Amino acid sequence: MRGRAALAVLLTIGFYGLALGIAGVLLFVVWLFWVNGHGVNRFSLFCLIGAGVILWSILPRPQRFEAPGPTLQAAEHPRLFAELTDVATRVGEPMPHEVYLVPDVNAGVRERGGLMGIGGRRVMLLGLPLLTVLTISQMRAVLAHEFGHYHGGDTRIAPWVYRTREAIIRTIRHLSGSSSVLHLPFVWYGNLFLRACVSPRSLMRSPASPRRR
Repeated sequence: MRGRAALAVLLTIGFYGLALGIAGVLLFVVWLFWVNGHGVNRFSLFCLIGAGVILWSILPRPQRFEAPGPTLQAAEHPRLFAELTDVATRVGEPMPHEVYLVPDVNAGVRERGGLMGIGGRRVMLLGLPLLTVLTISQMRAVLAHEFGHYHGGDTRIAPWVYRTREAIIRTIRHLSGSSSVLHLPFVWYGNLFLRACVSPRSLMRSPASPRRR
């Protein structure tokens, strides 16, 4: 898992490095035309627009969060939160910031907010059917498994992968409408990124989809 996390971070840095590098070269060309007295022509305008499109496309967008169900509060469910606190202490992980009740026969964790997974809030989802059918010992095992996703960094990898993938797609889409050349390096890098970091199953999911058992 740490290897995959490191790969995701490196490829994300590589993408933004590629984008900033290409935008920088385009702006440098514009500057050369300007200082050499050529003014604005079709080529320099093409470079200027291309750089602007790239820089706009790679800007991180805020991710909208919709509560998947009612929020569970410690004051209203003291026994549940006592178990959560006990398991979190045993595995050495902080408590989730938010706990939601969902209709699925499952449990999941994720992080929301923050920038590229940094500074996000921990979220845990607990299925109502799951709470009604499991014994206390079984529920503890489920909670320990979910806290394990936090410990393993699963919930931090997902935002990196998803948001980088979205930025790559957005860049290719915006450049494809104005040029048949500038988008080609991003098509190549996007294929590399998808092969290295994104499984076929995860292509059907977004950060809104929690890590599940």
